[in-house]
Amino acid sequence: MERRIPVLVVGGGLVGLSAALFLGSHGVRTVLVERRESISRLPRGRSLSIRTMELFRSVGLEEELRSTPPSVLRDLDVIIQAESLSGPEVFRTTRPKKAGFADLSPTSPVTVDQNEVERVLLRNVLADGHELLSRTEVESLTEAPGGVRAELVDRETGRRTALVARYVIAADGHRSRTRDALGIGTSGIGNLCRYVNIPFTCDLSDALNGRSVALAYLDRPARNTMLTRLDGPDRWILMVPLDPDGAPPLTGERCADLVRAAVGSESVDPVILDDFLDRRRRLPEWDLSSWVADQYSSGRVLLAGDAAHVMPPAGGLGGNVGVQDAHNLAWKLALVLRGEAAPSLLDTYEQERRPVAEWTNEYSADRQLSRHDGKRGRGPVPDSLSIELGYRYLSDAVCDEPGDYDDLPALSHLGSPGGRAPHVALTRDGAVVSTLDLYRRSFVLVAGPRGHAWIHAARAVDAGTPLDLVHVGHDVGDLPGREGDWVRAHGVTESGALLVRPDGFVCWRAKDDLTASHQEVLSEALSRVLGAGAAAPTEPGTGR
Repeated sequence: MERRIPVLVVGGGLVGLSAALFLGSHGVRTVLVERRESISRLPRGRSLSIRTMELFRSVGLEEELRSTPPSVLRDLDVIIQAESLSGPEVFRTTRPKKAGFADLSPTSPVTVDQNEVERVLLRNVLADGHELLSRTEVESLTEAPGGVRAELVDRETGRRTALVARYVIAADGHRSRTRDALGIGTSGIGNLCRYVNIPFTCDLSDALNGRSVALAYLDRPARNTMLTRLDGPDRWILMVPLDPDGAPPLTGERCADLVRAAVGSESVDPVILDDFLDRRRRLPEWDLSSWVADQYSSGRVLLAGDAAHVMPPAGGLGGNVGVQDAHNLAWKLALVLRGEAAPSLLDTYEQERRPVAEWTNEYSADRQLSRHDGKRGRGPVPDSLSIELGYRYLSDAVCDEPGDYDDLPALSHLGSPGGRAPHVALTRDGAVVSTLDLYRRSFVLVAGPRGHAWIHAARAVDAGTPLDLVHVGHDVGDLPGREGDWVRAHGVTESGALLVRPDGFVCWRAKDDLTASHQEVLSEALSRVLGAGAAAPTEPGTGR
């Protein structure tokens, strides 16, 4: 009999590992399939955003990630455009200093390379009991009774195995074979340029002339060349656009010539780091692209991360959006697998995450294109915090309320149905806690100091899923001298209440007390969010 599992994760990179980690926090163990033998040594993404750190905080990884060796870019803040690194600057910008985040979040962004993050995630995923099959490819996915049958092949031994997963998460990157096999297309700008990465070591202090350059956009050896640090002061990556007509493979001496052209000096003597070559001894290549998948799922297969969207590197948001995809999907899958929500809850994954990808992609593409020519893009650029925290979900998993939010600043959405619940510092058992730390595994009903009726009603509701209760002024309280903070931040009166999902997003709000039956109102809200009732019970052997 074929082995049956709850979730198969295709891809063991940042997003696939995050998906396993988040599912594990809900008691769901996964099997991960990864084509590579080990984690990539290239840094790729260089930072974790404030929202991503909130999610990793929710599963207990905040301090471990903060203690990870920081990216070499942490203390570098200059971005330039020039003909060569030694030449006069055409354009310069300085990355803004990290502002204080205490009013918005209990955490803050971390400048750390993606490969270091993946090491932390992998260590925790394995410790949590998930299974990783490295050097393994998914040869085919076919529909099976109650799930998806996956044919796997070990790339080294050729050994074939099969298993049946109730659901599959495709986190297999921008060239996703899973997405292609499902026939899912993409929309957007598309591929802007194909690059080859040339990792090298060289002392470029003369060309830098004291500048703390994190990234340089250069016209040599070709327009739109990029130069940035690798993982140390004298270790670099030169990203050169590939000849679209097909240039011959790059030799070591040719690579050195390209570096000299980019630096603008024939006297530098770069050493190419050939330990970054792939198994075929080729330099890494990648596409600078901007697109979003036309759909995020097909049957029981769901796309996440770069399989669902690819963003230009400006702003460093692509990987962060992928982690947030995984978190959104994990709690919904866990509820469906346990029979606490209808499978239709999974439809809200695309309803919520695809618009976020489109909005963030537009922002990233605008920044990328403007950096190439040193000019601002198509219009006013929103601040990065609005991009990271200010979006609002409009889906079947949100009980919207009347009101016009279109003309409000993005961060004003916090606390409204569909928006992320606000961060408010509260006291609990003598300690200071964030409201965001209350939302981790279950739905939470939070009522104001005079919201006794909501607390009583919630105790009587048959939610079909665990429902935690928090009574402000009783279970938790405002900080001394900050009375009324929770009420003001959430846009309710002291008699109001709100329902917060496991991902920390508000899905229902009552600004005040009601004359209608509180229990009936809460039951209706939960029923809508969970997909109009519970699904069939979890199949034996598919849980923890």
